[in-house]
Amino acid sequence: LENISDALLRHQDEILAANRADCDAARADGMSDAMLDRLTLTGARLERMAAAVRKVRDLPDPIGEVMEERVLENGLQLSKVRVPLGVVGIIYESRPNVTVDAAVLCLKSGNAAFLRGGSESIRSNIALERVMREALAQSGFPQNAVTLVHDTSRETASQMMQLRGLIDVLIPRGGAGLIAAVVRSASVPVIETGTGNCHVYVHEKADLRM
Repeated sequence: LENISDALLRHQDEILAANRADCDAARADGMSDAMLDRLTLTGARLERMAAAVRKVRDLPDPIGEVMEERVLENGLQLSKVRVPLGVVGIIYESRPNVTVDAAVLCLKSGNAAFLRGGSESIRSNIALERVMREALAQSGFPQNAVTLVHDTSRETASQMMQLRGLIDVLIPRGGAGLIAAVVRSASVPVIETGTGNCHVYVHEKADLRM
């Protein structure tokens, strides 16, 4: 994770060039300003991504943690211990930072990440994948511990949902439509996430009418 964080900053020019190509294509395709902002990477945003990777690095190692332990009347000792899930498939939409977030969380928890992002961010995602795989190789890890699906057609998403025995769990991350489609169609076990909350906090002295 330390090597990934460093590599994101070292390859900043390459990543930002790929992202500019994504943004140019999205703009020409009529993407809204709000969605374009979610897609856009800057030097400052890359620095925040690298800092987020270091935060994950500093989290306690979850593997091997004993969550619960008890002894039965017959003397048998039972323990509930955290173990990796295996290959975690993640289907998500436009934000390229999710590519890094998802990969490093999988790595931290001892899993392999099999990632399928959206077509609008494919150039950015390929650049990020290349940087992370290079860092994995430098660290003595198998590069395939982080694998991105380069084909963003609907067929590849459908195929991912049916890879029971190859993908151990599938996580859809995005809007309600994406999550519903995965839950409805997958034969792979799915962790169904929420579609997100937007909280607004208003100071007690604020002018509510304004």
